[in-house]
Amino acid sequence: MQTRNKKNTSFRKACIVDCYELSVLKGKVWNTTYQGIYSQEKLTGYDVEKNKRIFESIVENQEISLYVATDEERIVGFMTCGKPYKPFREYGQEIGLLYILKEYQRQGIGREFFRIARKLVAEHGYQEFFLSVNRKNF
Repeated sequence: MQTRNKKNTSFRKACIVDCYELSVLKGKVWNTTYQGIYSQEKLTGYDVEKNKRIFESIVENQEISLYVATDEERIVGFMTCGKPYKPFREYGQEIGLLYILKEYQRQGIGREFFRIARKLVAEHGYQEFFLSVNRKNF
């Protein structure tokens, strides 16, 4: 499933070759979003290689879908949707990660990720999902 939004951003399922770029993007988002939420030590200690391996394991996990938003081949955001990392109430599906570069926020990318998630959740036989978020991230 590859879709395009009105800002010419494409959406597709991630593949293993995306994992390094996803790890770098996550580090960038951490530095713009979590200043004052995470310690400076945690932000500067972000491990690109470790996170690359985590993304590889997500791509290989059949119970979780990892989608990316691209702007002319550059990944500008990503979302995971599928089996919850940690069970929450009766929900069988979650959006576990949702990261968008600051300069691409408020352009409909998050809305498109939610549309994709609703479709994926329905395909797995569910009607509802939950969103895992950092409670200080608002």
